[in-house]
Amino acid sequence: MTRLTTNVVVLLLGLSCAAGCSSEAGKGTVSGEVTLDGQPLTEGVIRFVPVDGQSPTADTAIVVGRFGAAVPIGKKRVEISAPKVVGKRKMYDTPNSPWVDDVAELLPARYNVRSELTLTVSKGSQQKHFQLTSK
Repeated sequence: MTRLTTNVVVLLLGLSCAAGCSSEAGKGTVSGEVTLDGQPLTEGVIRFVPVDGQSPTADTAIVVGRFGAAVPIGKKRVEISAPKVVGKRKMYDTPNSPWVDDVAELLPARYNVRSELTLTVSKGSQQKHFQLTSK
């Protein structure tokens, strides 16, 4: 291969990678709101798990009911978790052990570990409002 041919091949590979190798390629932007019993969820985490297992999981924080994330395209199971402090406990079973927050899940399991929520993510931007109930 001549030096010119090698340079052209390297340039073409670089351009093709620049067009399709970015971390955002094959992703859509999902933003929206999460409410619990009609009120914005104070804080939590929303996770987008691929139904087919073929792409990475994406997650982001929920802050005052709002979220936004770059998510791989495709059908996702949506898991929402909102831990809440229910008390204090000793970190270790010793007299001098420090106290730590005792945390429990605020949301029913149907929204997290046994989530019934789904979303098909497409390229571009999309909005989604998740209206959760505590009952």
